[in-house]
Amino acid sequence: SDLFVAFPRLHRHLRGAAARYASLMFPPAAFTPAAREAQRQAITDTAVAQPVMGIGGLAVHDLLTWLGVEPDLAGGHSFGELVALAAAGAIPPDDLLGLGEARAAAILTAAGDDPGTMAAVRADEGTVRAALATMPAAGSVVVANLNAPDQTVISGPTAAVEAALGGFSGAGIAARAIPVACAFHSPVVAAAGPAFAQTLEACPVAPAAYPVWSNTTAGEHGADPSGIRTLLARQVAEPVRFVEQIESMYAAGARVFIECGPGRVLTGLVGKILGDRPHTAVACEVSGEP
Repeated sequence: SDLFVAFPRLHRHLRGAAARYASLMFPPAAFTPAAREAQRQAITDTAVAQPVMGIGGLAVHDLLTWLGVEPDLAGGHSFGELVALAAAGAIPPDDLLGLGEARAAAILTAAGDDPGTMAAVRADEGTVRAALATMPAAGSVVVANLNAPDQTVISGPTAAVEAALGGFSGAGIAARAIPVACAFHSPVVAAAGPAFAQTLEACPVAPAAYPVWSNTTAGEHGADPSGIRTLLARQVAEPVRFVEQIESMYAAGARVFIECGPGRVLTGLVGKILGDRPHTAVACEVSGEP
């Protein structure tokens, strides 16, 4: 029964301005495939996904700290980096919702009529870049996420990514489209960086209570608020160097990795990156599992 003590603290992330997201995060039961798909589309819409990732990540972080699980260092993947900074006190947690909404709005405005798309390729960065160089129709496609030694995500205009998928198939390289709303971390959304930078200028930023890693540099954020803002603005359109980031965190002593949020995608990526080296990776919220 003592667990109920935690509920008011978690509830603060779903009150006030955040209350409008509660029905999307916790919808009524869906009884048909069409209803389930409608719920999936509603919560993966860019305008919704980023705010609710912030709400969910901070809620799990609050629960873990209430249980006595305190981080020594932190990192994230794409928008998760902002959540990590909020958890570490570099960004006021109460400002995270507004930052998520502003970042999403900047991305959607920058994307324009063709928001583009992304695809996951089962190959390392060098193989992917070499293959793309042989595909004239995919010339505007870029490497967006360096997720694991055998997973590289590409991003770009819709037609160019579709051409790249055909090229990878012809070369015998496994690749699949990702159901995303936009060509994240690509020139398609480059204009969102300066727009988001203006929002960040109005947000108080302080040195983090513990080291937080950057997707853009794969190293620690420094203590300079302007440097943190600059990296967060750049991160919108630059590649997520997740493999290097995890390697850097491991070199700094990280051995236990806890995924604060739904699913086990990052837990799986950490396992692929570190292989049989000593480490523990734990997912906190996987549907249907304790």
